[in-house]
Amino acid sequence: MVGVPLAGAARLGRGALAAGVALAVPPLCLACRRPLVDPRTLCGSCLRDLEIVTPPICDIMGTPLAYDAGPGARSPELRWNHPLYDKARVATVFGPLSQRLVHQLKYHDVPGVAALMARLMAPAMADLVADADLLLPVPLHRRRLLKRRFNQAVLIADALAPLVGLPVVRHAVRRVRHTAHQVGLAREQRADNLHGAFKVVEPHAIAGRAVILVDDVLTSGATADALAVTLRAAGARGVRVAVFTRVVADANREPA
Repeated sequence: MVGVPLAGAARLGRGALAAGVALAVPPLCLACRRPLVDPRTLCGSCLRDLEIVTPPICDIMGTPLAYDAGPGARSPELRWNHPLYDKARVATVFGPLSQRLVHQLKYHDVPGVAALMARLMAPAMADLVADADLLLPVPLHRRRLLKRRFNQAVLIADALAPLVGLPVVRHAVRRVRHTAHQVGLAREQRADNLHGAFKVVEPHAIAGRAVILVDDVLTSGATADALAVTLRAAGARGVRVAVFTRVVADANREPA
């Protein structure tokens, strides 16, 4: 009988163990936890409840528009809320299902959620990637990182990197000021809360580069704006934003 090399035997053993676990514990929907056939995805019901952003969209905000007004169409929200970054692209409209997925990733560390988000984000951000240089996960302050144990933006960026062909730069920017939670704050309060919160600690990684900021949620955009100002001061030639979900007001969907 021909012997099996130890490394091969170990791989076979791990494969058999994984197969046994899969039979004993079937894949679950990442949102509602119903049993599925395919791992790391959503059941049909949850997928239908997820409002995926499709054209027509605002060229700047990346938010859906009520009708197609042609290339370069823009949301009326830009009249009172123009961002300081160049463009944003979003995969889904914020709602109960997208919120549940964000919570599964951020607070419950459910495996596979970041990969699902990345698969949905990659097609939405195709036009941002063409001349971009790197993905930059929105950094957490070290105090919050110690409490949470991981940065969800890094997990998403790591899953995105092979899909869009861009490297992830994790340490070029640091969150140097521990800010209060943004939930419940008005736009002006969010901007004040984030003043001086970020610092570029590796200028050589940013100067002359087109950066795509990666995060899970975009609400008022104050965090992205604060980072855009910081990155431009360090010489970034462009700042774009890619997120899994964004808060969208129905009144803002009529193109300008």
